[in-house]
Formats: sequence, structure tokens, C-alpha cells
Amino acid sequence: MNLDQLLRNKDKIEERQFKNHAFVMDFPQIEKRILHGDYRLNNELFFKNNSIYISKHHRFAPYPLHSHQFLEMNYMYSGKCREVVNGHEIILHKHDIILLDTGSKHKIDPLNENDILVNFLFKRSDLNFSFLTNMSHKFSPSLNFVLNAVNGDKDNSHKNFMLIKNSGEDLPHILERTMEEYFFPKRFSNQIINHYVPIIFFELARAVNAQLEKEVTGSKEIIVPILFAIENDYSNTSLEKIANQLNYSKNYISNLIKEKTGRTFSDILNEQRMQNAYELLTNTELPIGTIIERVGISNRTYFYSKFKDYYKKTPKQIRMINKKKSEN
Repeated sequence: MNLDQLLRNKDKIEERQFKNHAFVMDFPQIEKRILHGDYRLNNELFFKNNSIYISKHHRFAPYPLHSHQFLEMNYMYSGKCREVVNGHEIILHKHDIILLDTGSKHKIDPLNENDILVNFLFKRSDLNFSFLTNMSHKFSPSLNFVLNAVNGDKDNSHKNFMLIKNSGEDLPHILERTMEEYFFPKRFSNQIINHYVPIIFFELARAVNAQLEKEVTGSKEIIVPILFAIENDYSNTSLEKIANQLNYSKNYISNLIKEKTGRTFSDILNEQRMQNAYELLTNTELPIGTIIERVGISNRTYFYSKFKDYYKKTPKQIRMINKKKSEN
């Protein structure tokens, strides 16, 4: 049996749901609670020995409103489905992905024969998210903006979910390879799955950024082109230059950035410059003076002060640490 056959074959719960068109709970011990109102699914139900849990969503009956203690990703393997997430209607088609943060509430309409939805659950407390710390050095301002929204900053009003439409070929391929290792375990399967997890998140980051670049933004969403302008021209841009490009006043742009991100234009610009300086320090042999010029800073003392604020080390120390890692 291959992955496609496994996903399309009816399991015992699906046989019952197909016959009665009524929801059958995977975990009988909580069935009454979830049927009498939205219920919070906890970690203990899924993560016995692993930090990731993968399952096919059972077809032929609606799944009631619920929330959970973990990060959930729904991957539309084939067909389509309708979900309601935090009150928002979402329609998923083949290769669409929705990422649901802890605490998000959602329910799913009945799936038909060809509608294959796969759930990936990630236990936050057990996952090694050190790779995300490394990713933060590479994030663009636009991606940071989206990820902060998905992380559900409690000081702001966020949807607590991210929808990725038509995620391309790479991410579905990685997800399906992970599923094969999970459902048909062989020697080293656990180790391979653990290495796929950060790759999945890198691919998610790439897909989000690609999706943002394709979106047509109106005046109400002018924040996205502002952030792209900082990202793409960080060494030469200024608040005045961006205001002129977008035909808005400097004050409007400045206030909008503060409102939408909680940060100032200078904060975001400096972060982008420091991130690119970090990349040049760790991936090239360019002199530090040249790097400072390339990222658009003329005052060296200012650069060193800001760099140490961000990375808690001097550029020279960062370069030495990176060199030792390479030698090992």
C-alpha cells in the first residue's frame, strides 16, 4: 500500500461516518464534551512519544467546533473543504494550507470521497525551535509582520491563523515525504521526521513571502508595500523616499507603520540593515567597513552600537564564532 491508497481508503471511523453521516469522535473519552459545546483538545491525546502528530481528517461527517493546546497545520492533499476558523469562513483547495495557532477555534464541514485533508500537529513545548531563532536573522520585515500576527500577539487583535493558497510544489512534496515516513516507518524514520520539521517551517516561510509578493494591496493594506520597500532598498531608502514613491505624506506613513506593527520606521529599517550585515559577516569575507557601507550606514560608531544591541556581540565576535563553527 502506498500513501495515496492509505489516505483514500476508508478507516473504521470513516466507515461509521459514511453509514450514518454523524460525527464519531477519535477519542471516546471526550466525545460527550465535544458534542455539547466547543472543546479544547489537549496535548496528552496526541503526543505520547513524539513532538509531531499526523493524521488524516475523517470524511463524511462534520467536525464540531474545538480549540487545542498545540500548533495545527491543515494540508489539503486533494479535493476541497470548508472550515470556519475564529468566525472566518475558509475554503481550502488542493495544496492549500492553513496554519492555526494555539487557542484557535475551528470546525470543519463534512468531506466527500475525494476530499483528503491531513492534519499536522506540533507540540510547542517539545519542539526544538532553535532553528526559528536562526531564521529570525533572515526574516524580511514583511514576513516578520505576518508571523507576529500568526503568533497571536495578545496586545493586538489577530486572527491567529494563516492561510497559504496554492503552496507550490516544494512544500507539498516535503509534507508528503514526511507523511510517508510517519505512516510507513522504517529504520531512522523518527530522525528523518525530526529533520523535516524545520524544513517544513522554512518552506512555510518561503511560501508566505511568495504569497505576499503576489497579493494586490489596496490603500487599506498599504503597510505591505511599505515593508517591501524597506526590505528591497534598505541601504538607500528613507521615510521621505517611501512617502514620495507611494504618494503619501511622511507623517501618514510613519503613523501607519506604528499603528500596524507597533514599531517605528527607524526600528524596522535598522533591523533590516542589521540582519543583512549579519548575513554578510557570516557568509562573506568582506571587511567590516565595507559591510557597514553596503547596508547604508555612514556612522561606524552608530553601526557598532546598534549591532551589539541586536546580537549582544560585536561584528568581530560574530565572525569568529561563525568561523569556529565552520572549522568544527
